[in-house]
Amino acid sequence: MPRPKTQKKPKYEPVLQLPPLSHEEFTALRDNIAVNGVLIPILIDSDGPIRKIIDGNYRKRIADQLGYDCPEIVQAGLDEEEKRTLARALNIARRQLNTEQKRALIADQLRETPNWSLRRLGKMLGVDGKTVASVRAEMASTAELPQFDRTVGEDGKYRPANKPLKAVARSPVERNARIGAVTLIEGDCRTELKKIASHSVDAIITDPIYPEVNRQYGRITEEDWHDLMRAVVGESRRILKPKGSAVFILQPNFEKIGKMRLWIYDFVAWAGRELGLVQDCYWWAINCLPTRATQRNVGLMRQSIKWCVWLGPPDCYRNQDAVLWEASEAMAAMNWSDRCLRNFPSGHTVRPGRVATAAIERGGVTPFNVLPLASTNPGDYCGHPASTPCELAAWWCRYILPAGGVLLDPFVGSGTILAAGLDHGASKVIGIDKEIKYIQIASRRIAEG
Repeated sequence: MPRPKTQKKPKYEPVLQLPPLSHEEFTALRDNIAVNGVLIPILIDSDGPIRKIIDGNYRKRIADQLGYDCPEIVQAGLDEEEKRTLARALNIARRQLNTEQKRALIADQLRETPNWSLRRLGKMLGVDGKTVASVRAEMASTAELPQFDRTVGEDGKYRPANKPLKAVARSPVERNARIGAVTLIEGDCRTELKKIASHSVDAIITDPIYPEVNRQYGRITEEDWHDLMRAVVGESRRILKPKGSAVFILQPNFEKIGKMRLWIYDFVAWAGRELGLVQDCYWWAINCLPTRATQRNVGLMRQSIKWCVWLGPPDCYRNQDAVLWEASEAMAAMNWSDRCLRNFPSGHTVRPGRVATAAIERGGVTPFNVLPLASTNPGDYCGHPASTPCELAAWWCRYILPAGGVLLDPFVGSGTILAAGLDHGASKVIGIDKEIKYIQIASRRIAEG
């Protein structure tokens, strides 16, 4: 009598490689299963000879080692992409992953489905859409993700990846006048700045490329960056009018986490000697999200400050009244008749009544040299990976650009600064960029904005 064939054991494979459990976590799970067995069934894709484990790979491995039965639940009908997405979602929700491991899973999902909308990704993985946006922005900054004009929502419909600009209602005459006030130049600013007449520009406001950062438009070394900026500052001195000034918006960066690069400090010291440092000014991005540098095992603070390097002569033009802050409740409640002299330990003296009277007469409070303004939202980049916030551009235009003045941005990007200049009284704006696609974006934004 022939012997019955022994049924071959199915082969189990994980759907994807996940961050490993720590030794303590693995030991605790093994000890629990040794006493109680596998209480939570593993999730597999089929009951066939090859079964892919969507959730429970460690439970299955430990059960096999101990010779225990391992209950299973079959989740059939999923394609390979859906299996991996479900595996990430279950592990983000269930496992004690640290922030870096969770962000790694989100990044893994973004690589697989880069054209999914932030809302869809967040819902599928069970995480906040802002966290997905933060990971996507970080990956886009290093050119790890492609840029899409459209994203796909959960309903399968395509929508614009960026928020559409709200066109301002202008008459044909106003629109033509606005377009006529703009000069956009494609080319290297080191060459193109030489073609601009001496003493013809009232203000330069710009957010240039940063060194040692991967962008779609390339990466530049610290040495090359200093060569570039020395040329720009040199031409700025010639181009600016006697009372004109320049603002360069710059952000420090790391050589490695815990060791800052020093290029920005070298630049400020050199440029301050060349053109004069009017004041130390900073922009505080009050909505800056945590990054991997802020994780508990690293222990650093959020990078939320950018330098606004303000260069020019001591008597350069500025209109402080145009940037006064609204008085706080405490200031509004201050007794303007209180003329008593107050002495402080620092040696400063003040008469509260005079402060209150000045605020009332001027219509506001003197601003600080740190500007607390929200950074650009992920949907507002308008096709450029590093757009300057509109509020920041507008603030500097109100402050250092005289009415009817000429504004220059030698790194024009998406055109935010030029648009702000036109909105705040510039008679002419000039922008330079070596990338034709950004020139085209700036042209459209300025015409519609």
